[in-house]
Amino acid sequence: MTRSLYSLLNNGIHDPAWAQAYSSFLLVGLTLITLAVLCVYAWDTHKLAKSSIEQVKNAQMPFLALVKIKRDNPPAPMQLRAFVPPTSLAWAVQNQGNAAAVNIIVKCNIDDEAAKESSVFSEGLNPIAVGAWTFVSVYPVAHITNCTIEYSSLDGRKFRTDISTVDDEHHLEFHRL
Repeated sequence: MTRSLYSLLNNGIHDPAWAQAYSSFLLVGLTLITLAVLCVYAWDTHKLAKSSIEQVKNAQMPFLALVKIKRDNPPAPMQLRAFVPPTSLAWAVQNQGNAAAVNIIVKCNIDDEAAKESSVFSEGLNPIAVGAWTFVSVYPVAHITNCTIEYSSLDGRKFRTDISTVDDEHHLEFHRL
């Protein structure tokens, strides 16, 4: 030890033993910094892969909405409007998402203003393809106050659309179960 200190004092940092020690410390430090950067890069890559899988799942998700159809007004296709009586309106469920919906259960509270009575409507529907429509009810002047549509995607994820009517305005909430 005294010999190396004596050598350092006489030769300074130009001593080969000390130069080798400095370079070893520098190499260890650079290796640790590189390892830290690679760990951060691997973590970011993992998060990116996980979020891209989630994006694909979200892009392939059904979204069922309740739509009011009148005989003389779009947006429903003409072949659907033909089934609606001239003085009536119909309620239909439309898949506005990007995947088919299966295991569909519709539960609605219906107010018939002409008869001044309320009833609860519940029905299981066949699978609905993307963009397809399925009739729920045809009533002369039916008013749906609350409606819940529960359904699944083809990969088994479950969803619920809640529709409520307050002062003739529809409020829609979408939930993943």
